[in-house]
Amino acid sequence: MTKLILRSKEDVAQIESLCGSLDFNKAWEVEVKPFSFSRSADQNKRYWKIIKELGSFLGYDEGEMHELMKYKFLSYKQEMLGDEMTVVPSTSKLTIKEFVEYSSKVEIFASSLGFDFKGDY
Repeated sequence: MTKLILRSKEDVAQIESLCGSLDFNKAWEVEVKPFSFSRSADQNKRYWKIIKELGSFLGYDEGEMHELMKYKFLSYKQEMLGDEMTVVPSTSKLTIKEFVEYSSKVEIFASSLGFDFKGDY
């Protein structure tokens, strides 16, 4: 699978070239959608370091701490088939802005418990 990011009209030539070289004895699927930046490796590394240290501080492993923080700051109620359910979304589905807001809430919450971040993020 080839994934291309179209940033300018000049990039169209690369896409045309790729499409022209396809084997048309097969069917191909082409999807065009707005590009969405994902969070950086540094943001992700910082988040998981905080989750691990906070979990250790509170007596939870990092998986438990991650689930607890998602539940605390991302969960919402939704009615499905007549029943109210609690939905806890994945952090990997958050936009950069949503992830930054979520991480900030985690850090503020941790600080309110007396947790002091150590180490280099």
